[in-house]
Amino acid sequence: MNPNICHKRKLIFVHNPKAAGMSFRKWLGFNGLVNHGFPSYNTPHQLWDLYTVVVCVRDPIDRAVSLYRFLTHESYNGGLLSVYPDLHSWDPPKFYQNIIHEQLIFLAWQYKYTQHFHTNKPADFILKVENLDVGRLARKMGIQTPFPRENFGKNKNTIDLGQKLYDELVEHFKADFFFFDYSPKSYFQYMDMQSQAA
Repeated sequence: MNPNICHKRKLIFVHNPKAAGMSFRKWLGFNGLVNHGFPSYNTPHQLWDLYTVVVCVRDPIDRAVSLYRFLTHESYNGGLLSVYPDLHSWDPPKFYQNIIHEQLIFLAWQYKYTQHFHTNKPADFILKVENLDVGRLARKMGIQTPFPRENFGKNKNTIDLGQKLYDELVEHFKADFFFFDYSPKSYFQYMDMQSQAA
């Protein structure tokens, strides 16, 4: 059973990793298990067609860096440590090589979360972390609670991906840049923005 489906409210929340998912879960009233599965595999297409579907996406490189900070920080004690006991010591090249190629769901292409491959109906709400406006969704679902800001990262350090890795990540996520109208920055622009935000 997919814990991101509420039959009473006819609501499906698709939990795209590192894209305000914990905040959305709290705000939408979902409790218990967290599920990052693709809707094509864990949601009946009949429900997708009938229910209100909510997904949030994020700039692909920001999302990738956020995951690196989260999983390599000393505070992370989740299940991946049983697979990779030295995870906290990984540099960016080793991290992305393993996570992208061996742990497919953590940094999957985000379009897989916004589509159901067994129906042509798009998600009803595809929101962006960068300019998050939940007003229309709040009105539709009758939510009056202010939107929370959960799970802020503890690791604010600047992550130097290096030019080569940065370009490889931009190439790898080109579908997400295209589908969600994000524009990749140059490597030096990105590093400068990280420094300013740290």
